[in-house]
Amino acid sequence: MKKVYFIEARFQEDPSVLSEKARRLFKAGGFARCFRPNDLTAVKVHIGEDGNTTYIKAPCLKGLIEELKALKTKPFLTDTSTLYTGRRHNAVDHCTLAVEHGFCYQVLGAPFIPPDGLLGTAETSVRINGVLNKEVYIAYDIVRCQSIMAVAHTTGHLATGLGAVIKTLGMGCASRKGKMRQHAALKPHVKAEKCVACQECIRYCPESAIVLRSGKAFIKQDLCVGCAECVAVCRFEAVEYDWKQESSKLQQAMAEHALGAVMGKQDRLACFNFVISVTKDCDCFDTPDMPRIVQDIGILASDDPVAIDKAALDLIQDKTGEKIGKLILNQSLDPMIQLEHAARIGLGELEYELVTID
Repeated sequence: MKKVYFIEARFQEDPSVLSEKARRLFKAGGFARCFRPNDLTAVKVHIGEDGNTTYIKAPCLKGLIEELKALKTKPFLTDTSTLYTGRRHNAVDHCTLAVEHGFCYQVLGAPFIPPDGLLGTAETSVRINGVLNKEVYIAYDIVRCQSIMAVAHTTGHLATGLGAVIKTLGMGCASRKGKMRQHAALKPHVKAEKCVACQECIRYCPESAIVLRSGKAFIKQDLCVGCAECVAVCRFEAVEYDWKQESSKLQQAMAEHALGAVMGKQDRLACFNFVISVTKDCDCFDTPDMPRIVQDIGILASDDPVAIDKAALDLIQDKTGEKIGKLILNQSLDPMIQLEHAARIGLGELEYELVTID
């Protein structure tokens, strides 16, 4: 049975206090064993969308970064580009926003480096023994780093019910193609009124699925493989997707990409869940002061992505007496799908022992 370490915490506490609480969990769990001198250590974070105010603030991670540096690793803060248009859609804008939000060397003593290249297309195919996938597409530098510290802000999620460590690893470490494969039922189409016929999407489409029709780009759905190259190269927001998809398939695919992200590094992984400022939707929303769905609970730490997410879910539901689907106003969503699937494919274990740290 895996151990999950827990300490009470509140979002209103000074970031220096939260930083020291996270450090205490690191020491209590003996997570130094996961890291070695000269490791290029990916510290997977979510910097918060522009306008969001409920994400976990950068100084809260200072203690964890200092612990990594004391172990002579070379930590770098990291996150991949988003599929949707915004300030995290490419590496330049993403890095700029990261600095504005304090996820930078000046604040934390570690640089912010997107692992998936300029447009989110730098990737490596990773073989896994999944149910939906036998290979997944993971950001190039996630595959090539030696160890990972996954720092998640536990929230609700409009498509998966729960956003925590598995989402941080599965969606957050996948390349643009990997993200699209998780949304496998999705097919892009061109908004003719925004298309300027620059033909960049035609030039980069790997399947020759895009042509000019009546002076506008047109995507042949029978040839499209959902790789998202067209989204990456379009500078005019002319390519869009229908994001509706069955949640169960999305959650299973997300778990399988999480497995790909840590493949070969299962003993070089430390996970943290900040179960504070738990909002209905994830930090990708640009809405300020999103309402909380539960009172602040604390911080969790484990070397098991499944156990730590199960503990976060249990704590939220025990605290409120409600299923998380009801809390996020969509009772059709059941995050146990991602947890059970993740356990089935060997990402971690559902059974855990909660160890409270004073």
